Amino acid sequence: MSDAPKRRLRRGAIAKATTAQLEDLGIDPAAHALAATALRLAAEVDSATDPKAAATAARELRQAMAVVVSAAPPKERGGRLDEIASRREEKRARAAAKGAR
Repeated sequence: MSDAPKRRLRRGAIAKATTAQLEDLGIDPAAHALAATALRLAAEVDSATDPKAAATAARELRQAMAVVVSAAPPKERGGRLDEIASRREEKRARAAAKGAR
């Protein structure tokens, strides 16, 4: 082991954006190892002083986040198709209520 002091990682724009994306996906880094790794890699990108180290960490971050995003559960979002399906169900229910009279 070396006696070099530990480098302090800073949480800059990349780490904040990664954290926000994980929150949006509903993934807790404390419960998901690859998400925790992504946060560490984001801090590495923010703290890198060498362009090669930053590029390497950014590439690994991109790959880690691609896996995290693909493994995330689908979000319940009310899109245009959901609205159309909802209206169709309402029309069917009204038609069924009319027919039952």
